[in-house]
Amino acid sequence: MRIDPERLAYWYFRLNGFLNIVNFVVHPDVGRRQRTDADILGVRFPYRAELLENPMFDDEVLIQTTNKPLVVLAEVKTSRCRLNGPWTDPQRENMQRVLRAVGVFPQEIIEQVAQSLYRSGVWENENYLMTLVCLGAEESTQVKQDYPQVPQILWNHILEFIFERFTSYRRQKSEHPQWDAEGRRLYLLACKARDKQEFIEGVDVVVPIRPVKEMRGLLRGIDTEIEREDDRL
Repeated sequence: MRIDPERLAYWYFRLNGFLNIVNFVVHPDVGRRQRTDADILGVRFPYRAELLENPMFDDEVLIQTTNKPLVVLAEVKTSRCRLNGPWTDPQRENMQRVLRAVGVFPQEIIEQVAQSLYRSGVWENENYLMTLVCLGAEESTQVKQDYPQVPQILWNHILEFIFERFTSYRRQKSEHPQWDAEGRRLYLLACKARDKQEFIEGVDVVVPIRPVKEMRGLLRGIDTEIEREDDRL
């Protein structure tokens, strides 16, 4: 299964209770050319709980607080984690533009929040926590050195989480015709894979993996099953 890393990131955040915008564009004050875009912009509310009985546990690597809304600005990379210049260079003032566009914080503290995010990648007060997040295939020592509080979340970890979520709650997640194709394929692959490792090897995110003959047949079967489900709808 080939999947755009931003779509995989979207599903990871979504399964952790985030409301997401993918490719959030930062527009200029003058002219037409966009200044940059955020790969994922998401917010998770503090009392999120899925299922009344046996609630699902979200990823502790990502969930840093339980008593206030969590806002994330995520950079998605296919290889090593990295924070792009538009989010680390105060001179460009892209952070201020994003904060104003999102509207979480009052105008009088926008500059304070932006400067904290430029310095450390994190800002927090009694009402909110906002953090940059890096997603990629391997950790960056540069990010760890410059922004030690910024989470670096790797693709293998993300795929492990998705596998556990879909297999542990297989019945609860089984009916999902409204999901996009990527979500439906991830679910079917998780349910049909013999184990977590086969699932991870069946998802091509970073390094192209040529599936073995058995895996190619499995993926074709998944596509056929999705097509039949669409026909029924």
